[in-house]
Amino acid sequence: MISNQNSKDSINQKYSCKNVPIDKEYRSRWSKTGTHRDHDIWMKGSHIIHGTTVGVDFELCNGCMKCVSVCPTKVFAPYLHNKSRIVDPVRESECILCLACELVCPTEALHVVRSGGSEETLDSLLG
Repeated sequence: MISNQNSKDSINQKYSCKNVPIDKEYRSRWSKTGTHRDHDIWMKGSHIIHGTTVGVDFELCNGCMKCVSVCPTKVFAPYLHNKSRIVDPVRESECILCLACELVCPTEALHVVRSGGSEETLDSLLG
């Protein structure tokens, strides 16, 4: 019989990528491995994040497309990854750092770099 702790560890290992938000420090902790449609690709093991200004964690994105509908500059496009429809920041250079995508993402799969005004913009959106 498997101990209760081993069972919990097995479950946590299997589902851990869905329980934590995107690593907001990936730009300094992960390896840049290439580019795709004018944005960088970052990897840590087999885990992938696309984008530098706007990062999308491919393991966390559930393909809900909420970020696509709220983005005023159309940064995101649907993308097929491992037979799953997710989003790709294909026009990240157009990002105005409004953070609307982060606000609506139910899985916290997105991270936008912060610059002067970003936190104020987010605060004004939240009311």
